[in-house]
Amino acid sequence: MSQTEEILARLAELTQAVKDGKPDPATFDFERVKAEFASELKAMVDQRVKAQLDAAPMRKGRPVFAEDNVRSLLKNGNRYGRVVKDIMYDGYHRGFSGEAIKGVDLWIAKTILEGQMLHKHPRLSGTANPPSDDLKAALKALTSDGTGSGDELVPTEMAAQLWQDIYLSSLIASTIRRVDMPSNPFDLPNGLGEISWRKGSENTAGSASDPSTAKSTLTATELMTEQNWSYTLDEDAIVALAPALRQELARSGGQIIDAFILNADGTTSSTGNINLDDAAPDNDAYYLSDGDDGIRHLWLADNTDQQVDAGGDALSDTDMSDVRGKLGKYGINPNDVVSITDIDTYLTEILDLTNAVTVDKYGPNAVVLTGELAKYRGIPIVVSPEAPQTEDDGKVSDTAASNTQGQITMYNRRMWSVGFRRNILIEMDRDIQRRMYIMVTSFRIAVACWGTRSSAEHTAGIYDIGA
Repeated sequence: MSQTEEILARLAELTQAVKDGKPDPATFDFERVKAEFASELKAMVDQRVKAQLDAAPMRKGRPVFAEDNVRSLLKNGNRYGRVVKDIMYDGYHRGFSGEAIKGVDLWIAKTILEGQMLHKHPRLSGTANPPSDDLKAALKALTSDGTGSGDELVPTEMAAQLWQDIYLSSLIASTIRRVDMPSNPFDLPNGLGEISWRKGSENTAGSASDPSTAKSTLTATELMTEQNWSYTLDEDAIVALAPALRQELARSGGQIIDAFILNADGTTSSTGNINLDDAAPDNDAYYLSDGDDGIRHLWLADNTDQQVDAGGDALSDTDMSDVRGKLGKYGINPNDVVSITDIDTYLTEILDLTNAVTVDKYGPNAVVLTGELAKYRGIPIVVSPEAPQTEDDGKVSDTAASNTQGQITMYNRRMWSVGFRRNILIEMDRDIQRRMYIMVTSFRIAVACWGTRSSAEHTAGIYDIGA
């Protein structure tokens, strides 16, 4: 049995344990089950990311590089020679501890080492070693087939690989259209408005339609993170660290993309932000959008007609039917509709619905590609750690103990777009007070929907779910 199948089996056991007879809270440790489910869900995403990162096209001995050029770059016993050739033949090299080393890992190591040298001052303590000639030659061999590949091509090609890894781990972003923004802001045309059709007659010109156009405006917000290293890391240590760093960047990067798409809200006042309703957000909170707001904001704040109030009661089939009804024509085709929910609501409410189909009925295809754990009446349900529990008004309180109610967001995925003005950027700096080198990773993201938000019907939600 594969690791993915083992995780799915454990998820199935947990879901079945919750479904069987609604155990007595006095004897059934639901918080433990919930925590274990969250852990297994994270493990599933991590496993999917790792499997995809490790996967590479097997070229069966047909190298994709000009061997003479590579030999000239890796001459004189380059210590990365075997690594480079494995990557070029198979897409990765297995390290001593079994981790898959890819070309992007060598680039990350070189970036860190160059950053150390850039900010190293001869009068300051601590050592900083430049990237070795072997590492530089290895990276040059990995770009543009090693032929005339200048150093400027390395960050472009390797950063693109890291960005693909990050986007891969996203669950929500993969459900909507992605746009690479050529400008900021960027007006995204969404097609024509209503077009009039009329009966035609032979030799008679028809009446022309004058359809109005519609557009969305994507305005980017920068998201960033920071990792620190001591002065003492040498090249060998950094190369060994790079695969783990890459996988963590991929996992956490995908999570923050999903969190922004779902929760973005530019409200900075002490009340009203859907992520912090009773206090002013920190000015660097990830959800403070510089442009449009996210999916939850549309039905919670922009068009409150799209809300279904569960009234603090258990989730019912009527609630699910009502929220789909709010979508109108946008909810007809279940293949175009996605539901996002938190872990607690999935375990305690959705699994109790008569028509719920759980992961144990899905088999090994669940989660592996889409994060989907179940369908309800044909509509996929994505259980996301980025979907919060809230107060009874559907917004998150500053008091964690008040956030006990569940929530489900349902939307037509064709009506939303996520834009990226800048993909991944890695920069290095030095903090002499803490004796640390600092790596800052950032990108610029935007989210937008079709139509006027105050009247849009393509997105709806259920709030105040809880028995």
